[in-house]
Amino acid sequence: MADTFLLEIATPEKLLLHEQVSEAQIPALDGYIGILPEHAALLGEMGAGDLSYVMGGQKHTVAVSGGWVEVVENHARVLTTVVEAEK
Repeated sequence: MADTFLLEIATPEKLLLHEQVSEAQIPALDGYIGILPEHAALLGEMGAGDLSYVMGGQKHTVAVSGGWVEVVENHARVLTTVVEAEK
């Protein structure tokens, strides 16, 4: 079993993050989705809120304003229109 998975966060203009992380909390329309390594395939609409992830043992947080999340083969892609700087 893998210890990490690839997390990508992108806007239409650019790729903001492309890193191996150990977990992520992603805002969905009806609450938060927790993503861990080897997560089942998923395609869902995101809500606005704080997206957090753990990389190298440190927690990072960015604000997103909706979009889509896709999880497949130990790879999570977040597509959003707006990302605010890390808190």
